[in-house]
Amino acid sequence: MNGLLGGTDLRPGALARLADFAASQGGATLHPPGRFALWRFGTPSGGLRAVSGDDVHAWLLGDWFEPPSPRSEPPPTQELLAAYRREGHGWVGSVVGQFALVLWDARRRELALYRDDSSAQSLYYHRLPGGGLVFSDRLDLLVSCPLVPRRLSTEGLHEYLRFLDISPPNTVYAGVFGTEPGALWLHDRHGLHQRPAPAARQAAPADPAPATLDDAAAALDDHLARAVASRVRDTAGLVVFLSGGVDSTYLCALAAASGRPVTAITVGFDDAAADESAVAAAVAAALGVPHRVLRYSTGEYRRAFEDLAAAEYPVADPAGAPTLLAFEQARELADTALDGTGADTLLGIMPPRHQRLAVQYAARLPFALRRVLAGAMAAVPRVRDYRPILDFGDPQEVLVRWRGWSRREIEQLCGRQVSLAGTRFYRVFRGFAPAEHMARYSALMGNLPDDRIHIATGLTGVRARFPFFDPGVTTFVQGLPEALRYAGGEHKRVLKHALARRVPRALWDVPKHGFDFPFDTLLAADGYALVRAYADAPTLARLGCADDAPLVRTVADYVAGARHQRFRVWALTVLGAWLQHHDLTA
Repeated sequence: MNGLLGGTDLRPGALARLADFAASQGGATLHPPGRFALWRFGTPSGGLRAVSGDDVHAWLLGDWFEPPSPRSEPPPTQELLAAYRREGHGWVGSVVGQFALVLWDARRRELALYRDDSSAQSLYYHRLPGGGLVFSDRLDLLVSCPLVPRRLSTEGLHEYLRFLDISPPNTVYAGVFGTEPGALWLHDRHGLHQRPAPAARQAAPADPAPATLDDAAAALDDHLARAVASRVRDTAGLVVFLSGGVDSTYLCALAAASGRPVTAITVGFDDAAADESAVAAAVAAALGVPHRVLRYSTGEYRRAFEDLAAAEYPVADPAGAPTLLAFEQARELADTALDGTGADTLLGIMPPRHQRLAVQYAARLPFALRRVLAGAMAAVPRVRDYRPILDFGDPQEVLVRWRGWSRREIEQLCGRQVSLAGTRFYRVFRGFAPAEHMARYSALMGNLPDDRIHIATGLTGVRARFPFFDPGVTTFVQGLPEALRYAGGEHKRVLKHALARRVPRALWDVPKHGFDFPFDTLLAADGYALVRAYADAPTLARLGCADDAPLVRTVADYVAGARHQRFRVWALTVLGAWLQHHDLTA
């Protein structure tokens, strides 16, 4: 295990048990046990910077691209303490990086936990009776310590079945929570509480918003070029995962212009509907960038599936297996990869028209009335295709990406009322007015955890850096009128206009497949071997559902040819494999 493990305000017996565990696992003491204690195990993912001064001690995991003061060159880590003394906890909003922070102020008897918006680093915690807290940047390390029970979380299971992933604050373990990106958590004499997110540093003085698309594109290009340059200057080798889409194409163009050696990597698929290697090859050739197209056998995907099943939490994103294999290839070429995570949220995505109508208008109707109307529409050929406008449960479900179980179906499975109100997805949804379609949908896309990238970096050691999270880029784009980001049905309008300045539009302005791994083929391989091994009735019974017969029927129907159940069966197979690898039950 690699990572940090710590605790604060632990009772003597609990502190002794934690210290004994750390010693038995070879943990190195970073702060001696007392009111606060911290140990390091192995080499924490992303690297570790530590700094101490007087009564303040801080540990920063991950990358720090710019210091919190223009007067210093990064690191030096002493600037961290100086910024804390100047600004208090607000200083973290001025740091440009991808990091998690653990800060102990002994004088105030206060622990601060923070992770930036990129979600590149994680922090988890478990509250003990009596007010104590144990925490770690690694979920598997935290639940291995004797103070944390290893039980499947009911709320986490509900969220997984609905969304096919679990977002902070929930996790797959009962009583274990993740800190949300951009949120500051404090543990002091009043217990654990959350502070409002520190404000990000604003560019000063702020330039007037560009009036034309050309001006906006030129300014965006300048901001993104600086963001890429700051993220590649310390690389020994650089790769860009070039899918053929506009985000990765733009990053590849900027990386090529940075002067650093760069290799483009594309995962190709035999299924022409999912393969974008030809588009990626044309882009790489135009940029003069070495390009590798990777194609994998079913056996290689099966091996990657097993590696992911052994990871710290279940990842049902179908692109997880090819992503891990691509990172393994990247490890032979480079230590850093540029990734376009964050672009969709930043530039904005407008949901389809039927979803906008459902959220803004149909959601006002009672559920029973909507079901009656949707049933009537099914009988009329000319309008039956419009049923999705009315045929849904909670309004939030209209915008869910994966095809999981509805809340009402989960209630039938579990034999109890189920609330998803505490999930991050539902809370983000509630933060917008009914007509704020683009802002809401973009925020929800940003809510989705990019766990396949996080797991792949942890398993391979290749750093992933996300230029679209740069504060300068974020501040600029958020100040643009919506018409420069979306108009006439064109998403990411200003980004595409800027990209055309570097790469001919004819090469990349083609229908986008998305990174759609044909997981159906993997599920069906060798007589549905994965499904039979991990989504069998005994494994599904370990979920603790009151009635798991519908799950068993879903799997049987899929094996019998019901392809529309493939997302659900994939999710059950992933979860079952993870449960078997971790010997966990409800």
